[in-house]
Amino acid sequence: MLLVDKQIKELSSSIIVSGYDEGNVTAVSYDLSIDSIILENGDKNAYSLLPNETVFVKTQEKIKMPHDLLGRIGEKNSIMRLGLVVSGPHYYPGHETYLYLRVQNITQKEITIKRGDKIAQIFFEQLADTPENTYDMQKGASFNYENTYRGFGKYQDMYEARIRKLEKAEENLDNKESSIYANIMTIMGVFVSIFSLIMVNFSNLKENVDAVSVKNLITVNVSLGVIIALFIGLMLIFLNKAKDKKFLVAYGVIMTVLIVAMIALLIV
Repeated sequence: MLLVDKQIKELSSSIIVSGYDEGNVTAVSYDLSIDSIILENGDKNAYSLLPNETVFVKTQEKIKMPHDLLGRIGEKNSIMRLGLVVSGPHYYPGHETYLYLRVQNITQKEITIKRGDKIAQIFFEQLADTPENTYDMQKGASFNYENTYRGFGKYQDMYEARIRKLEKAEENLDNKESSIYANIMTIMGVFVSIFSLIMVNFSNLKENVDAVSVKNLITVNVSLGVIIALFIGLMLIFLNKAKDKKFLVAYGVIMTVLIVAMIALLIV
């Protein structure tokens, strides 16, 4: 059963122990107002959220949930239509804290929020009975009496480990994607190079068989070989990241031999 306005007003002193404003009581909920916006460089009274940016806000209200009530955070229609998604946890019986809500801008424009803005609402739900183990009875409850933002609380190490795991998985996926793309480009480069080599030789022979000397054919092929080797080698190094020492030495030797051969043929 949800508490209605007159019940919220009657119980206000025992539910909202700081920051209560009777003007924020609605038919079946209480509107929550921003006290500050939590940022890495300190709390701010106003802030413009960039598209897809997410921040946490602290409310002006401090709640103290009776042992027979549950608090549920709900979005406000006006805030939702503005393009902000606001979410928060359930507040269990015995939980005493300022409320810290997550606000995300899902539009493609900047949206400014500031101190005093009504950002969300809280519904109070009457429980059928009192729990045996209320939040204030739990040992080491991370987010009870949270007067200043605690981040992950006692779950810091666990969440950081998960984040590192996700970041590693994302990095591996990016590397695999780059590798696949690089392999495709390399294979295409090899085919194009071979095709070009064949076409050049065929074209030279077709034009005048007698006029084409063995030396000219060798010179043309060696020159093309230098360009092809250079092209494929650079693709392997920069796209496939083939930077193994043995590969680089072998690649250097091949390029040196081809260049020397090409110069020798051009001079002679």
